[in-house]
Amino acid sequence: PDLAAIYRNMSKLYFSTQQYSMAMKYDQQAVEIGQEKLTTIHPHLLEYREIFEKIRRKQ
Repeated sequence: PDLAAIYRNMSKLYFSTQQYSMAMKYDQQAVEIGQEKLTTIHPHLLEYREIFEKIRRKQ
């Protein structure tokens, strides 16, 4: 999950600079790792998915 958190942070960085395709790339990796390592209701996984939807709406 530490790697997923790094990807999430990269995603947030790219999102803040309006580089949505890069943000999506990193957040998708965070979601994939989270799905492998965390329970479906884990707060971090829920956050990764929430960020993913936020990016998707901006594209």
